[in-house]
Amino acid sequence: MTRVHPQRPNMLKKCVESVQAQTSEDYIHILIRDDKTGRGYGKLAANRSFSKIKDIPAKYVMVLDDDDMLVNPEFVEDFATMIETKKILFSRIPEIVFFKGIIHKLGIMPRPAYWKKPPVYGQIGSFCFATRTEVWLKYVHAFGLRKLGGDYSYISTAYRNTKDHVWWDEIIARTQKGPGRSKGECDHA
Repeated sequence: MTRVHPQRPNMLKKCVESVQAQTSEDYIHILIRDDKTGRGYGKLAANRSFSKIKDIPAKYVMVLDDDDMLVNPEFVEDFATMIETKKILFSRIPEIVFFKGIIHKLGIMPRPAYWKKPPVYGQIGSFCFATRTEVWLKYVHAFGLRKLGGDYSYISTAYRNTKDHVWWDEIIARTQKGPGRSKGECDHA
């Protein structure tokens, strides 16, 4: 799922291209557009926009914001293989799959000290996990909580209320810009 900011068309293009470059076509890319204003929803409203999507014909949901991009063109294929392997080994599929991403100037997240541990605010990005669709739908409201960042509020709520977690040691995505710079395009690519 991709939240689309109206002032970042070049970043959106790179994001979409990274998804379309996948070697497998077994995915659905849902774009949530803010077409009502040229300034963007604002952080809280953008986070709440996820809860508007009710019909998701997929097994897992992952957030890849318009200022992020996938780095591995075989991600979808590798993800499906990994899930099938876990299903064979454990007779169930994971509720949450954690993986790594590169956040501009901060490096790889989650950092080693936080890997295979409960999510920590500021140590995980929205593209560092995928949740089963039923988990997504049950806890998506947590994106709109005001206490902390929406991504963290969601994943910490989902993590606390689920048991089947997999830590897949792969770098999946990266930001196109630095954290906290939500408006407009910037030079980083």
